[in-house]
Amino acid sequence: MESFDRMRIGLTLLITLGIWSLLLWQHLHDGVPSHHLLADPTLPEVSNWHGAVLLPVLTWGLLSLTRRRLVATGTGLGSVVIALIAGIAYGAAMTITYFGGQDSVTGYLFFGLVPLALVLPVYRPECLLGFILGMSIGFGAVLPTLFGTVMAVATFAIHRGISLPLQRLVGLRNRPGRQSSP
Repeated sequence: MESFDRMRIGLTLLITLGIWSLLLWQHLHDGVPSHHLLADPTLPEVSNWHGAVLLPVLTWGLLSLTRRRLVATGTGLGSVVIALIAGIAYGAAMTITYFGGQDSVTGYLFFGLVPLALVLPVYRPECLLGFILGMSIGFGAVLPTLFGTVMAVATFAIHRGISLPLQRLVGLRNRPGRQSSP
């Protein structure tokens, strides 16, 4: 776990430095942008300045939850890194398609997490963190955190409430308390 702790500290420092650098650069150039909730001008605006505190706190907190799971299950760091990178790529793809005017593709990607949750645990903290980081450059930290949290809860319910029981029913996973056959 020492290597994970070093990664958690390093990633938190890197993200803190990155968001503060980005906000400073934006402040000195065109100003720090704000975004309307649901892209609706009648709804309140949220400033990207919130990310200065939110991203470092989220990074530390979500990676702490991940650490607890790794200690409890005895699993390795490799799957965490893959999930984090996949989350960043997914969030970045949503941001790129949205700002590229491909709103329908963005919608497919967003709601594509639902069937993906049937086969993968996309609700995990490292996936959520990656998703938020991937979207933060374009949308700030608050909106991706809100939408990502809603989807994490929904995909948790789908994965744990539908997928795992269904897999046990058809015999793809062992039932709790039973040993697998060779």
